Amino acid sequence: MKKFFEKYDLIKLSGIMVLVSALLTWFVPIGYFSGTEFVSQGLNRIGISTFLEYSLLGIYYFSVLVTFLFVLGGFYQVLSKRAGYRQLVMNISEKLKGCEIPTVLVISLIFAILCSLTNEYFPLIAFIPFVISILNKMKVDKISAFVATFGGLLVGTIGSTFSTKMAGELTSKLGVEAADVLTTQTILFVLAFILLAAFTIIRLRNQKDKKKFEEYDLFEVGAPTESKKAPKTWPYVMGIILFVLVTVLAYLPWSTWEITIFEDITMWINDFRIFKVPIMTYVFGELLPFGKWDIYTIQKVIVLATVFIHWFGRVPLGEVLESYGQGVKKSSKLVAVMLAVYTIIIFNYTFPVLPAIINWITGWAEGFNSMLVYLGSLVTSAFAVEVPYVVTLTGSYYATAFAEVKSAIVLIIQMAFGLASFFVPSSIILMVGLSYLDIKYKDWMKFIWKFLLAILVISIIIILIIA
Repeated sequence: MKKFFEKYDLIKLSGIMVLVSALLTWFVPIGYFSGTEFVSQGLNRIGISTFLEYSLLGIYYFSVLVTFLFVLGGFYQVLSKRAGYRQLVMNISEKLKGCEIPTVLVISLIFAILCSLTNEYFPLIAFIPFVISILNKMKVDKISAFVATFGGLLVGTIGSTFSTKMAGELTSKLGVEAADVLTTQTILFVLAFILLAAFTIIRLRNQKDKKKFEEYDLFEVGAPTESKKAPKTWPYVMGIILFVLVTVLAYLPWSTWEITIFEDITMWINDFRIFKVPIMTYVFGELLPFGKWDIYTIQKVIVLATVFIHWFGRVPLGEVLESYGQGVKKSSKLVAVMLAVYTIIIFNYTFPVLPAIINWITGWAEGFNSMLVYLGSLVTSAFAVEVPYVVTLTGSYYATAFAEVKSAIVLIIQMAFGLASFFVPSSIILMVGLSYLDIKYKDWMKFIWKFLLAILVISIIIILIIA
C-alpha cells in the first residue's frame, strides 16, 4: 500500500481534496450569495451513493478535455515513430546543448506570455510534448523542464492580462475595465517570471552531474534509425511551424482587441457560393474564426495532422493505429489525474459550501478587509480549480459587497488564484504537468517553496498599496 501511494501520490493528493470536499458537506451548510446576503440552504450531505455518482460525472462534464489528452497522446506517439521527427528533435537538441539556461528561460517566457494572452490555456499543452522531447535530449532535469513548459503556464496564470478565461473572466464578470488593472497585472507577471527564472537558474547551475540524469520523455523519441540516407526533416519543420502559428492565432482574444479581420475572412469563406450554394460550408462545415475556437476545434486539427502523416508519410494504417493506441494508453495517467482534480469542483459547485466559509471569514471584520478577502480567495482557489468557478462561487459577492474597490478585488482574486495554482492539488496545470513528467509532489514543493514565500510577500505588498 505504501508503494502504491508513493507511485500514485498525485492521485492520492487530489483524492484527499475530493474527500475533504465531500466531508465538508457534513458540517458546513450549502448556500449562495444573493447580493451581499448569504442564503443558507442547510446541510446536504454527500453520501456514498452520491459520492460515486458525482465522481463518475467528471467523465461526462469534462469529456472534451479527456478526448483532448487522448488525441494529443495518440498524435505524439505516432510522431515519435517517424525518423524525420526524431532527427528534427535530435538536430535541435544538439544545436542547443550548452545553452540550457537561456533555452529553459526563453521557452518558459513564451509559454507564460501565451497563457497570459490566449482565451484557453489547454491548447497550449499541444506544444509541450515536442518541447519536452528536446529538453530531455539536452539532459535538462525534469523539474527545470517542468518550469520551462507548465511552469510558464503557471506564470501566465498569476500574471494573466488579456486571457478571457482568467483576467478577462474577472474583469468582465466583476464589472471592471481591463485598463484599470492591466498595469498591476503586467508588473505581477514580470515579478513572477523573474523570481521563477532566478530559482531555475540556480537549480540548473547546480545540475552538473548528468550521469545521474533520469529520462522523462513520455513519448520516448529515440534516435533515428541508422541509414545511408538521412531522413527528411523539412516536412516536420513546416508542419510544426504551421501548427504553432494556427493554434496561437486561433486562441488569441482578437475581439477584445477589436480586430475583426479573421471574423470577416471566415464569414466570407462560410458565405462563399457557387450557383447560390454555400459550397465551402457544405464541404467543411461552419468554420469558426480565429479567436473563437473551442477545444474540440484544435482536436480536429490534431486528428487531421495524424491523417496527413498516414497519407503523405506513407505509414501503414495498422502502424498508425497501433502507435495511436500506445499514445492513448500513455495519456491515461494524465486523464486520471485530471478527472480527480475536476471532481473537486464538481462537488464544490454542486454542493456549494464555500459561500458559507467565505461568509464566515469576511465576518471576522466589519467592512472591507483586503487580507481577509485574500485569505478567502486562497481558500476558494484551493477548491475551485478554475477562475470562472471562483467568480461564480464567491467573486461576485466580493464585487457587490465592496463595490467601491472592485479593481482591487480583481487583482486580489487573481493573485490568490495564481499563488494557489503553484502548489494546491486542485491546480489542473500543476497536477497534469507533474503527472506528465513523473515528478513527485514533495520534490516539486522542495523546489518551489521559496518562490511561493516570495510571491506571498509580493502579493501582500501589492494588496496594501492598491487597497
